[in-house]
Amino acid sequence: MKPIKKDTMSTLKIKLDYIYKYFFWALSRIFVYYYIRRKFNIVMEKSFDKIPKPPFIMVSNHATFFDPWIVGHFSKYPIAIMNNEDAFRSPPVIRWYLKNIGTFPKKKGASDYKAMKTTLKKLNLGYPVLIFPEGQTSWDGETQPVFSGIEKIIKRSGASLVMMNVKGNFLSKPWWADSYRKGKVRVMCKTLHKEQINSMSEQALLSTFTNYIWNNDILDEENRKINFTGENLACGLERFLWICKNCQSVDTLKTSGNTISCTKCDCLWTVDAHCNFTKTNSSTQEHSNLHEWALWHRKMTKTHILKTKDFKILAKNSNVLYCSINKNGKFIPIARGKLSLTKENLSFQAIDIESHSFSIATEDITDYVYQRKDVFECRCGSRNTLRFRIIAHSPMKWVYYFRYLNGYEVYEERGYI
Repeated sequence: MKPIKKDTMSTLKIKLDYIYKYFFWALSRIFVYYYIRRKFNIVMEKSFDKIPKPPFIMVSNHATFFDPWIVGHFSKYPIAIMNNEDAFRSPPVIRWYLKNIGTFPKKKGASDYKAMKTTLKKLNLGYPVLIFPEGQTSWDGETQPVFSGIEKIIKRSGASLVMMNVKGNFLSKPWWADSYRKGKVRVMCKTLHKEQINSMSEQALLSTFTNYIWNNDILDEENRKINFTGENLACGLERFLWICKNCQSVDTLKTSGNTISCTKCDCLWTVDAHCNFTKTNSSTQEHSNLHEWALWHRKMTKTHILKTKDFKILAKNSNVLYCSINKNGKFIPIARGKLSLTKENLSFQAIDIESHSFSIATEDITDYVYQRKDVFECRCGSRNTLRFRIIAHSPMKWVYYFRYLNGYEVYEERGYI
């Protein structure tokens, strides 16, 4: 009997792996259909193109943790999902599931050459790939600027492009929220086939899928007609908002039930499931919705940067935990202290262990993102990844300041990074 050739063994292994992934994916789709699809009341819009056979790349807007399952389950073919690398630091059971479902890691909020190489490899093995071009979930229900480069992968791979637009996902579970809302999630799909893609320039392709996936859940007229309901609708908002629009004080916002209030001026607003605000007395500054308040935060942040002199503090938080993370995804506090930012430096002043204090040049810090609702994370050359748990306040404050210190408004204007 002749020995089996190495190439034959490799091909057989790839086929068996695909078969295993196919059945694992089928089981996951059953779970999605009977739990997630009903939980979020997911419906297909009339303008929903048929999902093609692989290879294809699926892109979608991203506003909630469950988006990979919301859009992915429409494909009967097992999809390789580009996922935030932080998920692979989760407990063993979750890591096992992510591996078997076909996910692969990408740095959050940053370009990742290794992830792009993995994308091409997965396509060559016959797997469709799901990518969320924003790189992270929406802050306020509006699609963020996307990371360019995906259009190059699409052109190079020769794969079809499946564009998904999801509406109602942010309102169903905002990233900062402690509770779910009940409403409706509407999904649209449009497919560009290889011939169409070949006739387009890279810039035209980038513009096409950027425009298609754009969404603003709070301003969407159809969403306003849907009766979204829930409890404790304000709880968690202080993870996002940090400036009181009434008195402009910082880090004084607190939430309880369906209300958000300022501990300094005692103004109070109620929040509904559409993220609309209602003031409770005539002396309180009016807000229309969360998106409007978020735009005002952007304006205030940029103005504060312009008015603040060099070496003066732009932002600060006390009672911050400087953390590391173990292989099981558990955050391990290293030191507690005060985090502060000037135009020149990010500084951490430890309270308990002085040796853990440090200061890093602002220009050396990159890839500033929030993680797990209350963690501000960034990277620098000398210390690799830095993680700070911002207790009872906004990690987004730090993301805003770093972004606008580095000209992020240019990306917001053109829609891509």
